[in-house]
Amino acid sequence: MEITKVDVYPREKEGSKLKAFVDFTIDDCLAVKGAKIIEGNTRLFVSMPGKLNKFGKEENVVFPTNKETREKFEEVILNEYKKVTEENQEN
Repeated sequence: MEITKVDVYPREKEGSKLKAFVDFTIDDCLAVKGAKIIEGNTRLFVSMPGKLNKFGKEENVVFPTNKETREKFEEVILNEYKKVTEENQEN
């Protein structure tokens, strides 16, 4: 399973931990929209798309089911985020 397309939409606002929204495609056949890049306490991470449950708490609706897949997805998505933000800084 490979991420075959990544679209990053930077949303950097002073003081916000939300750095970007991300849409990505897996194996050219499954699109995932609405992931987020978040600045955590020690690193950037990818938050998968979620919805509010009946208690008002957000829960993921799409997510990797094992550590290896999560790490693989984060690597590809965060590399694209870095590429996009570097290009934006040059312009």
